[in-house]
Amino acid sequence: MAGIGFGLRVWIYGGTHLLVEAIMKCLCGKSEATTLFRSGLYDVLKCNTCEQVRIVARNGAKRTGYYEEEDVQFYIDKQDMFRPLFRKLLGFVYKFAPRGTLLDIGAGVGLLLDEARKMGYTVIGFEPSKASVLAAKKHFGIKLINSEFKNSKVRVDIIVINHVLEHLKDPKEIVWQCSKILRNTGTLVIGVPNFNSFMCRIKRGKWQSLVPAQHRWQFTLTTLDNLVIPHGLRRIAVSYENHDRSMHYWWKRPIYMVLDHVALWTGYAEAMLVIYKKI
Repeated sequence: MAGIGFGLRVWIYGGTHLLVEAIMKCLCGKSEATTLFRSGLYDVLKCNTCEQVRIVARNGAKRTGYYEEEDVQFYIDKQDMFRPLFRKLLGFVYKFAPRGTLLDIGAGVGLLLDEARKMGYTVIGFEPSKASVLAAKKHFGIKLINSEFKNSKVRVDIIVINHVLEHLKDPKEIVWQCSKILRNTGTLVIGVPNFNSFMCRIKRGKWQSLVPAQHRWQFTLTTLDNLVIPHGLRRIAVSYENHDRSMHYWWKRPIYMVLDHVALWTGYAEAMLVIYKKI
């Protein structure tokens, strides 16, 4: 499987040369792209060929790790806040895949797998963060595989990639590997921010889900389909969600309430959970 290529580009802004990180070629293999907007030291680009959005760092900008030790403790301390979200996700998955072996890629501290186990699924998880793996075993008795997901030989019925795909250098490779280990009619579940959302269009570089220091890619439903469907899967369902607005000023909440209601019904909400079936 061919990986994502890299090139080096120098951009000129107002006569100043800015060395950009080794720029990822698009998932389609092309380099030509249009700059949509900036966010700090990062540029948000849209491929001129397939419209896939990628985020590149300019001179001095660094990518941050997905899970730091302080993040691990946060998820343990706030598990009562996250568990209902994972139960809701699994409830949606259950409609299409009510049993079997469920693999979580980027399992974190194992909260989703703990909830899946309670629902009767056999669970497996890959997690590169050692701190997260230790926490999963200590707090929930879940033994995660302390590794990035690659070249796995295990056969599974369901794979969950929840808000992980946008972080990866090569999401195309991961989806391809998932298609290989899914059993016939297996289910692939992908949760990602929705770059086509109202909030992204309004806030642009200040959008809450942009997170340019961590996210390398941003997806719409169309570009996610372009990534997944060629690997022998078909989309069967989509669920949309918006961020919690309880922390906003009281006078802003009615405005968000109207926008969020419309966004959920029209597919312009801030996050999407997409279910694919292996053909």
